[in-house]
Amino acid sequence: MIRRMSIAFPITGITVLLILSITFLFYYIQGKTLQDIFWGKEITKAEDIYYVVESLIKRDSSNLTALSKALIEHNGLNEGLIYYSSSGGSKGPLKETMDTLFPKLDVDICQVFDQDYKIIYSVTKAGNVKIDFSVSDLNKALDKNHNLIAAKSGNKWALLALVPIMNQDIQTGKLAIGKWIDDDYANKIAYETEVHVSFGSKDGVIASSLPVGNRGNISRKALQESINDIRSIRIEDVDSFKVNHYSPMELADKIFSVIVEINTKPTYELLQKNKNHILKISFFILLIAISLWVGIALYTLKPLKNLKEKAKQTVLDISGEDVKEGKGNEILSLIHCFDKMVETVTNHISERRDAEEALKKHKAELETQVEQRTAELKTSNLKLICTIDELEERTKQTQIFNQFGDLIQACDSEIETYTLVIKFCKKLFPNDSGYLSIFEKTRKAMKVVASWGSLRIIGEDFKPNSCWAIRRGHLHFVQNPEIDPICPHVKGASKSLYICAPMTAQGEVLGMLHLQIHPENEGVGAEEIKKIYFSKQIMVTSLLEHYAPPLTNLRLRETLKMQSIHDHLTGLYNRRYMIDTLEFEARRASRHNTTLGIIMVDVDHFKTFNDTFGHEVGDIVLRELGSFLRNNIRQEDIACRYGGEEFILILPSTSLENSRLRAESLREKIEKKLTINHLKKIHTITVSLGVALFPLHGSTIEETLNVADSALYLAKTNGRNRVEVGNGHIQKVKITTA
Repeated sequence: MIRRMSIAFPITGITVLLILSITFLFYYIQGKTLQDIFWGKEITKAEDIYYVVESLIKRDSSNLTALSKALIEHNGLNEGLIYYSSSGGSKGPLKETMDTLFPKLDVDICQVFDQDYKIIYSVTKAGNVKIDFSVSDLNKALDKNHNLIAAKSGNKWALLALVPIMNQDIQTGKLAIGKWIDDDYANKIAYETEVHVSFGSKDGVIASSLPVGNRGNISRKALQESINDIRSIRIEDVDSFKVNHYSPMELADKIFSVIVEINTKPTYELLQKNKNHILKISFFILLIAISLWVGIALYTLKPLKNLKEKAKQTVLDISGEDVKEGKGNEILSLIHCFDKMVETVTNHISERRDAEEALKKHKAELETQVEQRTAELKTSNLKLICTIDELEERTKQTQIFNQFGDLIQACDSEIETYTLVIKFCKKLFPNDSGYLSIFEKTRKAMKVVASWGSLRIIGEDFKPNSCWAIRRGHLHFVQNPEIDPICPHVKGASKSLYICAPMTAQGEVLGMLHLQIHPENEGVGAEEIKKIYFSKQIMVTSLLEHYAPPLTNLRLRETLKMQSIHDHLTGLYNRRYMIDTLEFEARRASRHNTTLGIIMVDVDHFKTFNDTFGHEVGDIVLRELGSFLRNNIRQEDIACRYGGEEFILILPSTSLENSRLRAESLREKIEKKLTINHLKKIHTITVSLGVALFPLHGSTIEETLNVADSALYLAKTNGRNRVEVGNGHIQKVKITTA
């Protein structure tokens, strides 16, 4: 009993101390973890509020930019500036227009400048506020093609959208609209985020939703450090349970600081409540652990004594020596017995060990040599197989690219190449998906024209600057979506790897190929996957290099074709195309036993109009009339410029009466709707029209045209602005191609 207690006391004491240490360490770790979680949630809340504030400001910025671009198209604003320039500085029409327009706009500031930044018109929602922004800041913004700036007037800051006002490619002035960054603006943001929000610059707080008496808690030092170092700062006021988060924000090339005030009292009270619960649980665990260990220590002594007796008997059986018990506890006696056992067993196996040592050594040498030779053979075999596979794959790719090059050169139109490119993408990337987008110069946008795989977005378009590959001018590869920048045009691919490859020719962007990569084998190592992705980059680049030159040639051929058959002034088909089309339609009408209507149009008093207002205005009349005819005929009808101020309309499969009705309808629409605005005067345009029908008025196109020309001459003779139908009296006119 004495030995048992002598063992139990020190073991139990050490164990109790260990349990105490672990329990208090558990309490400390749990409390610290809980505190980190609560403060982490509070910081996350501040960051979320910051992003909400940023999105609200961006929304206002986008609204200002869009509104400014819309305002410069306002006729009253443009005409007021033109009158200001032509009248030597009269602001009356401009002021009248802007005074009517400004109350309807959701802006605080509106200023109109002339070309030299001289203020022509200036007004704010609060009429007593004087605004005087730095001309250098405004000019600098326009030089850098910035539409949005943050500018300071006195002690107040404002967010301004600044755009030039153009009239026929000539800048007539500049327009600036904006909103004050003041307490009202901060209160609006605070209302939407449900927390107090303040804005600050290097000079101090410029706007706040806090009451004036509570703004003293905002640290000017933290505000300046946040802006200068461009980092977020957290300042805690323990006494008032308030935390201010200072986060820098870039707004129109200026760095401001957004101060978000968060009440931490509920978080602190919840933290203290949970710490008390953890303390109670820790104390309860401590009592249970000590009680269990004391019982275990006492219960273990009896088996320990039995183990000692068995050890003594084992020593006696092996060595024939009876181990005498000495002074000490049970553990020391047990150790002594085991020492005797180990010594005896060691003596018995020492000779056998020496004999086996030499045999094992020789066997190990043989096995090592065999393993080395086997490993060398396996390595050589794997390298050979990999080399053969790579050569076969490259040969296959070369054949595919050669076939693609031959077929793409044989394409007759640009649209035909889209399908061909997608078919070869399916061959090269069978397990992946993607799409081909082409740059449209007229809309300055990228349009998706074809796709394969799981992506089905044909017809969608996006701005070129929303693709990193087009911005940078070379291939953009996203290997890690959590680190690499994601292109804004990519939808639903935030967790996918992809390649965006721009297609250029002679420094001009032609299009972009987007490849969304789906790993074939998830068990493949990182290095192998990297090689696969690198191979796909090479294939994408090679495909576009084969595609870009033929696409450029097709576009050039199409451009030359369009230029050869279109009139450069009106945009209508020219006389050469008209003759070819009339001959083709006449043959088809004869073959199918149908008719072909011909309307000859001539502008009334065009020479007088041209001599009075000049050839430039005459060109405007012809251009507007050409556009009107193109937009007011059927899809199957053809509008051509015959020469001078004369136009020809070709109406396939149309009767004489329908041709006359169409001519009369066009005459009425032109008289009522087609007007020319010149020097603030509105000029109406009228036309005379002659109608003829093939083969009713002639067995050939020349004869039919002569009848139409005679009918047009009769319309002019009878007073103009009328329609006459041919009667078969032919005035000989020889037709030549332009």
